[in-house]
Amino acid sequence: MKVVHLTTSSRGGAGIAALRLHRALRAEGVESAFLAKDLTIDFGGYTIDDSFFNYRKPSALKRLFDRIRMRLFPSEKDKIIKTYRDLEPQLDCEIASLPFSNYKPENHPLIEEADIINLHWVGEILDYSSFFHLRGKVVVWTLHDMNPFKGLFHYQTDEDRNSEAEVLDKQLKEVKKAGILRIEKGAVISPSEWLLKAAVKSGMFEHFKLKTTIANSLEVEVYNSANREKARAALQLEPHEKVLLFTAAQLDNPRKGANLLMAALERIEAPISLLILGKGSLNLTNKNVKSIPLGYMNDPAEIANIYAASDLFVLPSLEDNLPNTMLESMAAGTPVLAFATGGMKERIRTGFNGILAEEKTPLTLQRCIEEFVENTYEFDREAIKTFADKHFNGKRQAESYLEVYEQLLT
Repeated sequence: MKVVHLTTSSRGGAGIAALRLHRALRAEGVESAFLAKDLTIDFGGYTIDDSFFNYRKPSALKRLFDRIRMRLFPSEKDKIIKTYRDLEPQLDCEIASLPFSNYKPENHPLIEEADIINLHWVGEILDYSSFFHLRGKVVVWTLHDMNPFKGLFHYQTDEDRNSEAEVLDKQLKEVKKAGILRIEKGAVISPSEWLLKAAVKSGMFEHFKLKTTIANSLEVEVYNSANREKARAALQLEPHEKVLLFTAAQLDNPRKGANLLMAALERIEAPISLLILGKGSLNLTNKNVKSIPLGYMNDPAEIANIYAASDLFVLPSLEDNLPNTMLESMAAGTPVLAFATGGMKERIRTGFNGILAEEKTPLTLQRCIEEFVENTYEFDREAIKTFADKHFNGKRQAESYLEVYEQLLT
């Protein structure tokens, strides 16, 4: 059995999750390869110098021919791309992407050699109209957001907010459905029941043999071995300080809820400290809140120390699947405060490994933070670590994926 994981990038939440799965499978003896624009790992486990996704500028003659063709004989694809470009300046969304690509990953040697193609986040690199002309290949699609079964957008709130793109959105869904219908043996896997239910409801994967939930994994030992006392000392935190953490790749991403958290913190009267991890900046005027910006980090051991130093990780996402940050926090023994939505609702038990805020409002966040500061809850950090080790370890994830792979190959 040879499995190749295809994703746009090895970075970002989806890329990191895909790479962790690849490593977990290799640890169980599976011949797993990894293919992304920025990283290629072959079936032997070796990182190779791969120019497949390098940009190749078309010749002047081809560019001229394409311009003339598009002007005189535009294809349906050309018309869709033009419609999107006309609409793009008006869109209010985190991200939008088309199901077209000039790349042909189906021609990559690793894809050709694989028995199983495990797709992840494939925006910009996968062309739905051409990729799925695969004979004898098993396709497993690990969902990281809603884009595989949406049209233009990656989250429901973005689709709802951009009604002017409704016609284009329907066209793109049809393009995707036509491509996905060519998959002869397929499975869809979601890290959360929330996302799986949305995928099943879409009807996009109706003909797939398997539709199931398997949690993402992480290298639990990296996070649960972080020394809390040393981590707090390195950040010059006093033993008595109540320390909250907020992190996002982009701090100003509205979906991640920083604006709600900032509004909640402006009303806090008890003294607390807030560690801020990510690109960008957040402004707080409340003198009771000591803001500690840490910038962007990508070293897992360094990030593990930040979780370990924190008393509570605040994850106010409005829509999310099974965020790596939640798993990482729990693995470090730090409870998580989140809204009761998505994969957070499925994994957080108030009073045990975190706090679920039922309403997505600053007032609800404020109340939950104040309850935490007032020691309403007594969290057992070792018990939280044990929970993470049980539910998010690589061996468990790999074994669950292997069951899916084997069923599809029979």
